[in-house]
Amino acid sequence: MSNPALRLFPTNHSSDRRERELDRIAGTADAKTVVIPLGKMVPLLLEAAADDLAWLNDFANDSVRIDVDLYDVLLAYKQMRQSAAA
Repeated sequence: MSNPALRLFPTNHSSDRRERELDRIAGTADAKTVVIPLGKMVPLLLEAAADDLAWLNDFANDSVRIDVDLYDVLLAYKQMRQSAAA
């Protein structure tokens, strides 16, 4: 008995998906996003970091959009920690 040959044919769906991914990488298309309260996200991230979960590193270079007020607080906290360490 001969083994049947497997033949793969590209579909428009996969090429569309590749084009969307290339657009996202090039910054020409919006990536899918969700809105989540920081209070729900931070505990999960802290737990993942404490457990040194590999998937967290997969997102290490991803950008996160935050409110400017939170950004100011984070900068002030960073400067305070650097001053205390010096």
